[in-house]
Amino acid sequence: MTDFEHFFNDNTVPSEHLERLRLTRTLIHNIYPNIDEQVSYAMPAFYPIEGKKATQVLMMIKANKHWLGIYALPDFNEEYTDFLLKRNLKMGKGSIQIPYDFDAEQLDILLRKIILYNLKRLNFAVPIEIDES
Repeated sequence: MTDFEHFFNDNTVPSEHLERLRLTRTLIHNIYPNIDEQVSYAMPAFYPIEGKKATQVLMMIKANKHWLGIYALPDFNEEYTDFLLKRNLKMGKGSIQIPYDFDAEQLDILLRKIILYNLKRLNFAVPIEIDES
């Protein structure tokens, strides 16, 4: 089993990719501090601390060769297709391909939307700081 920290310090991954992966982790913690980090599907995964089930994941991330992968689950991509397409982001069934040079402020906005969406989907309390409604 791979240690969670390994993903953020893997010397086989280019340093600029690791920097973006670390920034993403930091942004996630800044947006929603009540987070539990686990390895799931061989990727760093983020869960609400209150979560008790493996299915209660907020998102997973992975440094791929040409993009940062964010795995927010298929429902998010369906709900936010227009938002993602306006930012020229490619999607898979439950994945979003983030270019490594993607604007950090836009990344923060995207992560907030994912966290908010998945907290609501999982029926967890939404901190007022991230509630967009």
